[in-house]
Amino acid sequence: MERSKDQASLTVAELQRRRWIIDSAIHTHTIERIALHPNTLLILEKYAEGSSLNEFNILMDTAIQMILQEMGNMEVEMKKPLSASSSSYDNYIYPATQVLKNKHGIIDSDNLSMVSGHHAVKAIVNLHHEPLPERFNSSYLIYIHKRLFENTFEWAGNSRNFPFTFKDGTTASIHTMRKVNSDDYFLESKKIPQYLDNMDKTLAEQNDFQGLSRQAFINKAASMFALINYIHPFRDGNGRTQRMFFERLAEAAGHQLDFSIVTEERMRICSILSMVRSGVMGDISAMKHMFEDISNPEKVSIMKEFISSMSKLEYKNAQKMIIVMPKRGYNYLSFYERETAEHLLLKVDLNYISKSLYMVFKKDYFLPNEVKELKSGCPLSFKVPMSRDIKNLENILIPKEVVASLTSDQLIEKITSHPAVQLKRQQVDMYAKYVYKNLKDFNEKISVKNIIEDKNFQEIFIKKIVDCPKSISELAGRKILWLKTSKYKTAEQNVEALAQKVYDYVDLVKEVENEIVRENLIKEKCLTTVVEMPSKTLQDIFNLSKDMQKETLSFSPSLQEELNIFIKAVNQRLMPLEHKWLRDGNYDLLAESIGISQSKAKQIRELFMQGKNLQNLLKEIKRDHSEVINMAV
Repeated sequence: MERSKDQASLTVAELQRRRWIIDSAIHTHTIERIALHPNTLLILEKYAEGSSLNEFNILMDTAIQMILQEMGNMEVEMKKPLSASSSSYDNYIYPATQVLKNKHGIIDSDNLSMVSGHHAVKAIVNLHHEPLPERFNSSYLIYIHKRLFENTFEWAGNSRNFPFTFKDGTTASIHTMRKVNSDDYFLESKKIPQYLDNMDKTLAEQNDFQGLSRQAFINKAASMFALINYIHPFRDGNGRTQRMFFERLAEAAGHQLDFSIVTEERMRICSILSMVRSGVMGDISAMKHMFEDISNPEKVSIMKEFISSMSKLEYKNAQKMIIVMPKRGYNYLSFYERETAEHLLLKVDLNYISKSLYMVFKKDYFLPNEVKELKSGCPLSFKVPMSRDIKNLENILIPKEVVASLTSDQLIEKITSHPAVQLKRQQVDMYAKYVYKNLKDFNEKISVKNIIEDKNFQEIFIKKIVDCPKSISELAGRKILWLKTSKYKTAEQNVEALAQKVYDYVDLVKEVENEIVRENLIKEKCLTTVVEMPSKTLQDIFNLSKDMQKETLSFSPSLQEELNIFIKAVNQRLMPLEHKWLRDGNYDLLAESIGISQSKAKQIRELFMQGKNLQNLLKEIKRDHSEVINMAV
């Protein structure tokens, strides 16, 4: 489909900004458990892709009429209204319901949320097209509330410290508001003007937090956010208004806040922890952590990647979890929860909260063995790398895997479970049953542990079987003086055969032991090899034309050497099956086997294949050079 003139004229940066606006507009409703109408979402997507603001507004206005028609006749059949002179909290809602009075007369709470959400996202988009205000203060906060809800509520833009009289003649007022599902109360209505004045003074004195570093800005913004949340100046719509206010405040200060990465549960907990109690501000460390995450471009990018990998159901369930980003340089005791192609979601414990808390980590921050340990169910104490450490990690193409040496118990287990060893042991047991009455003593003496620990085991044990089989265990059958039972005779007849079977068995155990030890040493050598990224110069050559590659390589022996070292290192680092998955482009299996992200697996294959092609070209160069020399001779 052809792009419109407006779409074609938008820069990449402008389209990215639109995507941020839309993500924010949608998620600010997700946090409030408000589902937007499918048509609303469709129009928002068109705007994100580049349709004009005018087209967006026309589509939104048309859509709301259709949405209202779908809902049918919403007019409320009003019961007798309360006296116009009365002042009641209940007058904010329709009689016998919990639904706020609204301009559409909608008495279904879900329908009202959907319609209100439609109006609000339209206002959010338009607000982002407006110039930033000269000053940030309570007047601008009230202005935002009015813009978001003026098409839904008569009282939009009116704080709850004043009674409000509706067109139906009823007057509503509210003295206190309690946080949902909590014993905490927001600020008393009568104190709102005083607190808003203090907010205005703080912002004015500190120049709206402008000219500050990101860290200094978020420290002040987090405290202010907690304060405004406690003030809760409006009967409804505080969260959406507040988030919009702070997005604009950050923009004016040269920063960007992305609330779309904050789950509903995280926002709820931050609010609860920071509530003012007995005149004292609560703990805002969780709020500061949230502002750090939503203001840090790298962390926002990681969280968005993680969120984009979720299914709709996973995303819905994630809203019930507290999911945060780790802090650089901090140690965390973590437990595996789940993973994506690029990330690990780990459960961690933090001091400021008693609930389960989850963190998103880039998979490539971990060593391969750490990823495998986590997935096996083992807890891991992990220190989040600092920026300088991350740069070092980015210079590594394939990290080493720390391999623990094979323990004696592990070696015995591997030998014992080897199919050939098990078959030989069955043959030994068959003859041992002919020779001995009870195999307990025999089995204890011929254990794999004894065989691999005693170098002379074979010679000594075979000699005992042949020369004095009774020294190992009592023979089968009975012998009284010179009289022998048939079982006893059978036992004597099978001693030589048992000795041979034991000899063969011990031989095989030692052979398998050597094979396992040798394979483990090879594996250790492979896994502990670190493959560094090819130099930028070599990577640049990968992208040249074939003729340019020939010319560049011909005059650079050092690059030829680097290329050969790189290919050799990859070949040495990967196990046989991993080589197959590399050739086949099976990124998920390759990533799973090594313990890295799928994007890293793709990068390995791309660089390796480019390197192999260049290596083949190098062979051509050397062959051509040899032919020239031969012709000269």
